[in-house]
Amino acid sequence: MVGKILQLALLVLLLSWTQAQTEPYEDPNSLKVWLTISARKRFLEVSWSNAPARMGDQVLVTRQDALSFETKLLPKRTPLATFHSEEGSGSGEPPNSYVPISGFTVRPEAKSDTNEVEQKYWVANGGATEVVAAIQPTQGLSTQWFTTGLPFDYALSRNVTVQTSCYGFWASYIDVQGNILAKTCLKVFPRWMNELKSKIGEMRLRDLFIPGSHDSGSYRPNFDPLLRESLVTKYALTQDDDIRGQLMHGVRYLDIRVGYYRNSPDPFFIYHGITKQRPLQEVINQVRDFVHETNEIVIFGLKEFPVGFGKGLGVHRLLISYLRDQFQDLIAHPSLSWRASLRDIWARRQNVFLAYDHETMVDEFPEVLFGSVEQRWGNKQTWSQLETYLRNVNDFDTSRFSSRPVSDMAELTPETWDVIFDKHGGLRKMADNVNWRISQLYRNELGTNANIVSADFIRGTTLVETAIEYNTRKIYM
Repeated sequence: MVGKILQLALLVLLLSWTQAQTEPYEDPNSLKVWLTISARKRFLEVSWSNAPARMGDQVLVTRQDALSFETKLLPKRTPLATFHSEEGSGSGEPPNSYVPISGFTVRPEAKSDTNEVEQKYWVANGGATEVVAAIQPTQGLSTQWFTTGLPFDYALSRNVTVQTSCYGFWASYIDVQGNILAKTCLKVFPRWMNELKSKIGEMRLRDLFIPGSHDSGSYRPNFDPLLRESLVTKYALTQDDDIRGQLMHGVRYLDIRVGYYRNSPDPFFIYHGITKQRPLQEVINQVRDFVHETNEIVIFGLKEFPVGFGKGLGVHRLLISYLRDQFQDLIAHPSLSWRASLRDIWARRQNVFLAYDHETMVDEFPEVLFGSVEQRWGNKQTWSQLETYLRNVNDFDTSRFSSRPVSDMAELTPETWDVIFDKHGGLRKMADNVNWRISQLYRNELGTNANIVSADFIRGTTLVETAIEYNTRKIYM
């Protein structure tokens, strides 16, 4: 009998191993293309890795899905000036990008042949789809990141639904014959956890790579930084999508800083430092509606309480009662503990983890609150400092042996006098300087052991797609 049980166990293990070997997952060495959005000017960014980078290769951007490409003779365009990216995003040689006009992007010519009236241009889908930007990869350079001159309208993001997969822009890497070697689009990821349930269901939140946003509630609806930017908004706003938009695009850890404003009809507000942002009710509504619609798991990390709480505990008790009334049955019961598997969490349909940064309150409300997510915040002002810090905390990461989630706060932080004198040009410019570097650092090196990674203006990173890729691969590691 014992022998038969052992044989059955070995058979189950063999079948599981065989399935793991045959289920497809994305090869980390394959050609990949990404689309992101710069923070300062909200231009579309195009990046790629593992490219052949041969003569004649192009990266073409369209506003519809391109199924095929061909060249056509079209009236010659006026030569264009180079677009120098003041944000600092971009990698490789040369580091600048080019403004796309009328379907093609080229270096300006020293002189042009006035007799030439037609020139070959790439078109998509037999000419039915216009190519709105084209970038020629630098030969021999397999990884590059470019900021185009294509403006992105955030109204597009506000219109996405849980049925949306791609919208707005597509990018295709093609060879000289027009063969599509890789393709991507602006994507939403409303149910990425559920879609990976068969692979990650037995894992804990601490075992996953989870995208997070820093100061998640520091956004303004319909805000255009090119028209309305001020010294306050330069250093107060950290995201361009509202909470729903962040969740729809894959964020699952929200960094929430709550202040108390006694004389307001809505006493609880999101704060960034001492600057008042969005009503907490607005944020809660968006989280609650998203979770009801998608069954995704969200860590609602309450941190700092910068305004109005004082030294007593009375306002904390008011806030916790308010959270309990608002989220009700969606609150994950702390008896689950951080050690619970995702499958156990989904079985209870309690998907919102209230992680509270106040130990006394966690002890007082054991039926509501989890302990806080540990934030690894470097307080760095340059990329070299931030990179060194992120490498160090990941190299000597003793927290990986604990079940408590930990978040790398992968953003630059200005000092007080830097803000007063606008030394860095604002958080948008600081984010554009590092977001592409953060994307490459976690994609190429730190992703294997990453837990939560939070960033400013997260739409300027590839962290969500990288997290999904690493989580897909974890079963094979």
